Amino acid sequence: MEPANAASTPFRVVTFNLRNGRADDGPDSWSFRSAWVPAWVAGLGADIIGLQEAFHDQAEAVHAALRGFVRAGVGRDDGLQAGEYCPLYIRSVRFEALEEGTFWFSEAPGTPGSMAWGASHPRICTWVRLRDKATGGTMWVGNLHLDHASQEARLRSADQLAARVVDWSPEPAIIMGDFNVGEGDPVLARLLQPGLLTDTFRGIHPDAADACTYHGFRGGEAGDKIDYILATPGVRTHGAAIIRTTHQGRYPSDHYPVAATLTTQGERHGSTALEWAVVPGEPRRRASSPPPAAPAGTMPLHPRSLVRTDGEGECLP
Repeated sequence: MEPANAASTPFRVVTFNLRNGRADDGPDSWSFRSAWVPAWVAGLGADIIGLQEAFHDQAEAVHAALRGFVRAGVGRDDGLQAGEYCPLYIRSVRFEALEEGTFWFSEAPGTPGSMAWGASHPRICTWVRLRDKATGGTMWVGNLHLDHASQEARLRSADQLAARVVDWSPEPAIIMGDFNVGEGDPVLARLLQPGLLTDTFRGIHPDAADACTYHGFRGGEAGDKIDYILATPGVRTHGAAIIRTTHQGRYPSDHYPVAATLTTQGERHGSTALEWAVVPGEPRRRASSPPPAAPAGTMPLHPRSLVRTDGEGECLP
């Protein structure tokens, strides 16, 4: 086995806002898309997939279409199956899931359904800590959906996320999802700091003008890029793309998936300005210190939500 800090062989990551299955989108409603979108997602050839806006039935439908993947994630409303998920799917032949959990963007991040700062809905980040079977190295992956209505909620969530990424240091980290902000927004500025995170797409396409990721089922390239795959300095980007393919002339969602081909490069060393981590509702602590236990009366950050598929696509506990 290679040493844990060796560069890995490339793997493919995809983030995709699936569009929630309760929305009335006429011919683009989930009742029509469900017949083909899960297989379309499987056909993207990713090793790590993060979805947003997936209700339980949607998360299971995509999982059933995948082969040899484990899934992590819970419903944002109750920490079980109610409400939208931000599920992660991990190809098990390449990665082993060591830990997994979900935290809420709020002043009580371990409390299912908790909200703060004027958010319209509970907002979550589902995460996994992975061992790369190609190298033995470890890394963290987070998948999120920030609030669409409250800028304060997005800014405070960005601060909470940044603190979490520092907590995960020095291991590499990948953060993906629907951030609900364009590239010039202060939310991104709080995350794209030296030594913290970079945008994998812009690392490959720094001057691309056609970077729209939300299109409302209309297609086209005009508009904001609001879906991202961000990575710490311990991750190298070899390729990145916004996927705009269709199926028989129809789009799989009102967002385009974003993909990145990555390798990890072992432990990272962040900026000294990020030495201290501050999470709303938690005591100030050094980034190298372990996160505190969940407050009494709240749910731990490691709910039993990891399931896998065998060769026939059956979900197994």
